[in-house]
Amino acid sequence: MDLKKRFEKFKESEFELNKDFYSELKDEQKPHTLFIGCSDSRVNAETLFGAKTGEIFQIRNVANIVPSKDKADENYAVVSALEYAVKILKVKNIIVGGHSNCGGCAAIRKFAEYKNTLPYTTEWISQSVFISDYVDSKYPNMKEEDKLVLLEKFNAIGQLNNLMTYDFVKEKVEAGEINLQACYYDIGTGDIVLYDYEGVSFDRNEDNI
Repeated sequence: MDLKKRFEKFKESEFELNKDFYSELKDEQKPHTLFIGCSDSRVNAETLFGAKTGEIFQIRNVANIVPSKDKADENYAVVSALEYAVKILKVKNIIVGGHSNCGGCAAIRKFAEYKNTLPYTTEWISQSVFISDYVDSKYPNMKEEDKLVLLEKFNAIGQLNNLMTYDFVKEKVEAGEINLQACYYDIGTGDIVLYDYEGVSFDRNEDNI
């Protein structure tokens, strides 16, 4: 794949046809939404929400994880982007996006197997292992494939709790200045389900997830 040719095509077609639009973007950005998504190449926030360039500020990582405040000092890359989005860009929405067939969540389900071969990855996803343990304890007889789907959904929802450990997020949410949600995207069907923040503690009935 020739990426250079793709860049040239962008300049010749997309950019040249929309010069005024890109000219307005050159000095500042005013995104209305922070999307915290998985690094998975099949998940594209602009496509999912029909957004244009400049509308969505993004943080992407394996399994769409938001470190809680007590782990902030170990994860400046994520927390600094979160802080910038809220304090400087003043986004109106924060959405954590989980998705089907998530490799990160699959690795959480097989955490011990990956510990030696993927040490950096397992260190990162260890933040959500307790959610996987919860699924096992709450639904011991559930099929493994169904447990994985439930983990993918719970993991996205659980990051809302982590976001609320930051005072600068919590204050905005409680003042009604930021709308806090999680979503789950089924890659195979195209279905997207949105979940509002409700301070969940993983004791919900599975029928509500």
